[in-house]
Amino acid sequence: MKLSEEQVMVAKGMQERGVSMRQLADQLGVTEGAVRYRLKRLAEGPRPDGRCGQPTALDGYEAVVEAIQRALGDGRLTGGGRPCQARQIYEVLVRDHGYGGSYQAVVRHLRRKHGAPKLRALRRVETPPGVQAQHDWFEVRVAVGSRQMRLQALLGTLSHSRARFCWVSEDQSQLAWHTGHLALFRRYGGVPLWVRIDNLKTGVARGAGPTAVLNRAYRVFARTCGFEIDPCRPAKGSDKGKAERGVRTLRSAFGPVLRRGAGSLEELQGLLDQEARRLMERLTCPVTGTAVLEAWQAERRTLQPLPTMAEPFDVVVSRRVSPDCLISFEGRRYSVPFAWVGRHVEVWGTLKHVVIRGGGREVARHARHSRARLLIDPAHYEGASTERVERPTPLGRRARLQVAGMRSAARRALLDAPPRAEITRPLEAYARLVEVLR
Repeated sequence: MKLSEEQVMVAKGMQERGVSMRQLADQLGVTEGAVRYRLKRLAEGPRPDGRCGQPTALDGYEAVVEAIQRALGDGRLTGGGRPCQARQIYEVLVRDHGYGGSYQAVVRHLRRKHGAPKLRALRRVETPPGVQAQHDWFEVRVAVGSRQMRLQALLGTLSHSRARFCWVSEDQSQLAWHTGHLALFRRYGGVPLWVRIDNLKTGVARGAGPTAVLNRAYRVFARTCGFEIDPCRPAKGSDKGKAERGVRTLRSAFGPVLRRGAGSLEELQGLLDQEARRLMERLTCPVTGTAVLEAWQAERRTLQPLPTMAEPFDVVVSRRVSPDCLISFEGRRYSVPFAWVGRHVEVWGTLKHVVIRGGGREVARHARHSRARLLIDPAHYEGASTERVERPTPLGRRARLQVAGMRSAARRALLDAPPRAEITRPLEAYARLVEVLR
């Protein structure tokens, strides 16, 4: 066990009052040798650091470092203003002066020259209800169905009430970023005035913090939803401390859910939503002193209304419906209700679906990015004829047999079986009976 400076001073005072070394060691929980060594070092006084006289990687760069400090406006040279970052000096040395030493050598040089930097106090800011939310990604590995998946979880925190929700996605694409925002807004019950984000590429095109140039697609999305974007300063975790702490909280609180996994992403999302509500019931909002759930319910009344926009999309194209009721999109073919044959429809590519719209409404929806290259909904070929399009020819008995996968005339009888409500025995029993009679 290492003795602290306070313990050494206590041991010195007790020794002066006549307490033995053995008694000192017993009270401090260390060996007698440790007590003797520390008291001896205290009596000898501080020793000079032998490293002070050794050559450093900055030898010969002293004038260059000072010139860089002046160019960057380092307040330590003028006696006022803020000091520049050691990282900035290091980068200029490497880029413009061929410096081959380490970053830590630059830090040690500046500390020898100017002394240790002052401790910087942080300003604690609490925003009013409905003003700010903080959004941040974190990665988790979860068992979904029969396989382990690496999922991206978007954590959203309402800064005032500390209400936290989590939305999971398979990637961090631009479309997932926008869809995740809408999903979190629905869980909040509205849209805050500001959303504070990290400097990720789906939010910031270049730069960081107040001078950042925002991603164009994200800027348009934010304007449509009615919120403003507030990027964090670089390397300032305290700028979105509520989200950072929320990630740690959710990793521990949602641990059982994440370790247990779920049968599908939809089931996992439902479990996360349930756990989020249980957390809000259990945790206390530090601003109001009430449960987070109660503070959130009060904050919901101050949020802006939810946007009426449709699902976020990254592709919109126009396609003509072929005579076999299909349209082509992204190397696949999708079915459309037969009434749209020969007409143009809009095809929207959303995060998970291909949405086909005509006449200002949705007419078909299919899974996007599926392994299948041909996706057909049989219901699109059914219904009554219209004034413009004759309905497809109904399937005959043989066609229905083939569609149903039947192989014999005996099994064909099963197609004409009465509705399940009129069957007195299980359908499987009739199937076995037909096999026996063959």
